[in-house]
Amino acid sequence: MKAVITSILAAIILALTFSLPALAQDSGTITITMKGVNEISISLDKTQWPLGNVASDTEYTTSPPIEWCTLTAGGNCNMKTFIVGEDAKWVDNPGAYKWTLSCDGTNGDHIYGLWFRISGDTTRGPHGDGYVPITKTESEFWPYSGGSSSSLAPGNTRQFGLKLLTPTYFVGGRQMQTKITISAVNA
Repeated sequence: MKAVITSILAAIILALTFSLPALAQDSGTITITMKGVNEISISLDKTQWPLGNVASDTEYTTSPPIEWCTLTAGGNCNMKTFIVGEDAKWVDNPGAYKWTLSCDGTNGDHIYGLWFRISGDTTRGPHGDGYVPITKTESEFWPYSGGSSSSLAPGNTRQFGLKLLTPTYFVGGRQMQTKITISAVNA
């Protein structure tokens, strides 16, 4: 009988040993706070404009003139876009010869003009025809001051075209290349 009572007491002590911590246990909550980052992306359906041989003091326009390229806004937030150009450099020896990009779209000796126009925009630019000079200083692409919207939303598109005015004088026989950069920031 003593063994039975000892066994029962041992069983009760053993049961209490495992159940008391469970009865005394409390719970805690962890709150995780986060904010998704703004993702910005743009895509262009055209990234090359191969002109071939060009003549001096001549204007060249993409075809079609103002629906040549489509910019598509991606990501998950509204954005503003900007455009900037650079000097055209001789492909074979970029440090030896260049055409300087004009600051106002005009041309001169070894100076060329470059313009863009967004489809539907007929009032922007110095001549009120929608064409805006591309310069080496970043400027608004879309939206722009006085424009019809404040930003581009994901999925929005804008079609645009380019116009090139070659220098009044340049050294011929040299393949020249320039780049235009369109960038986006959170609106």
